[in-house]
Amino acid sequence: MGKGAALRWVENKILARHLHGRGIEIGALWRKFPVPRRAHVYYIDRISEADLQQHYAEVSRPILPPDVVADATHLPFAPGALDFIIASHVLEHLPFPLEALRHWHNVLGPGGVLLMKIPDKRFTFDIQRERTTLQHLVLEQANQSAFDKRAHFAEWTEQVIGRTPGTPEFDAQLSELLEADYSIHYHAWIDEDIRAIADYTRTVLQLDWRPVIFWKAHFYRKECVLMLRRSA
Repeated sequence: MGKGAALRWVENKILARHLHGRGIEIGALWRKFPVPRRAHVYYIDRISEADLQQHYAEVSRPILPPDVVADATHLPFAPGALDFIIASHVLEHLPFPLEALRHWHNVLGPGGVLLMKIPDKRFTFDIQRERTTLQHLVLEQANQSAFDKRAHFAEWTEQVIGRTPGTPEFDAQLSELLEADYSIHYHAWIDEDIRAIADYTRTVLQLDWRPVIFWKAHFYRKECVLMLRRSA
């Protein structure tokens, strides 16, 4: 076990201390978060196990069968029904992350926690992409009918896959991704952006939670870790 793996193991133990009762993990795929025995967790994904295996054909590990098939922004839980939500490498896949955060806050009960791990673009395949600004998120959230899905996929095709716009290869790749509705990163952030988003949910959206853990991306942890706790 390398130093990074050992440090992440310790960090997960620290994070797990905050998880108890009844909760969910969204989009675990092949790597579920190690929750304590006292916690009961349901696994949520947007498509069935068979569709996940087809969608992520490049993944060699067994895909975790979801207990519930649902969109991350329309979870089938009553307000205040959950004690915790785990969303590891999920927020960047959502077209409207502010909507997701509001919804997750709503289904958490008093004292409930949201644990998120969000990749930092400086350490991932998103490195060439422009950072998604908070203003960009706010504008898209306010005008969802004008959301340009194709533009997001086109940027991914150019900046991540490396196809040149205007070429047959670019057009073919873009069409393939759109047809499959592939789960791209709609957004790319660094840890400063995540802090700004969290502050915005509290000060502007008036969500009554506060950060109890905020770990910046590091050499062994190429992601930002944020835990928000609802007021008791």
